[in-house]
Amino acid sequence: MTMILSQDIVSMTDFARGTKEHLAEITKHNRPRVLTQNGKAAAVVLSVACYEEIAHQAEEYRLDLELKAALEAYDRGDRGRPLDVAFADLRQKHFKPKKAK
Repeated sequence: MTMILSQDIVSMTDFARGTKEHLAEITKHNRPRVLTQNGKAAAVVLSVACYEEIAHQAEEYRLDLELKAALEAYDRGDRGRPLDVAFADLRQKHFKPKKAK
């Protein structure tokens, strides 16, 4: 996602006056639009596709960090919990018994 500073930074007033046109450009070019207020960056507007891509990348990064931590723990000799104990904990946490009437 690249930005073209001369096109992708606009004032909030300009954005408000031409919201429909700005949104069409954001969607067409799949680039974020930086909105300024009193000459300073105040907000960023993204297309849905751009947001979804960023969210996907963030989730992938989070999962990579989790996997790295798990591999490092395994390398240190931490083998986790036995499967039956892990499943028992999950059942207790998520599947609480129904109360008898």
